[in-house]
Amino acid sequence: MLTFKLRQGEEGYQTTKQLREQVFMTEQGFSYDRDDTDAIAWHIAGYDGDVLIAAGRLFPIADGVFGIGRVAVAPEYRRQYVGDTVMRALEDKAVKLCAIEIRLNAQEQAVGFYQTQGYTPCGELYTEEGCPHLPMRKDLTKPIHRCADCAKKKSEQQ
Repeated sequence: MLTFKLRQGEEGYQTTKQLREQVFMTEQGFSYDRDDTDAIAWHIAGYDGDVLIAAGRLFPIADGVFGIGRVAVAPEYRRQYVGDTVMRALEDKAVKLCAIEIRLNAQEQAVGFYQTQGYTPCGELYTEEGCPHLPMRKDLTKPIHRCADCAKKKSEQQ
């Protein structure tokens, strides 16, 4: 059974550290994963039983504006809507914290995923440690239609 838990600050970071390092450092080759934002962020950890399978974080940027980052899903759980669940949980928390907008920096290979979540580009492509990223945003004041069938059709069109 899949479960998801939100924790803030250092405790939250420690629950997601293993998967984040596996995905971002070992698999993708980034030289670091942790930064000062981890101390203030809300961290989500997704589990299949006792096994950590997903992670992500939510953090304040400005009044009513939050960021999402470090979204990671274990390889064997990708393309099974686990990432969708992570995003919805983080967005739900942002709404409870009175967010009206969420911003993120999507790796170029993940832009399509974030578009299916309702995010749109809001800046120019830039490179971080050799990996192209695109700034994206989502207006939380507008409802979005995102049933699984429509997301699948949109994904197939890309």
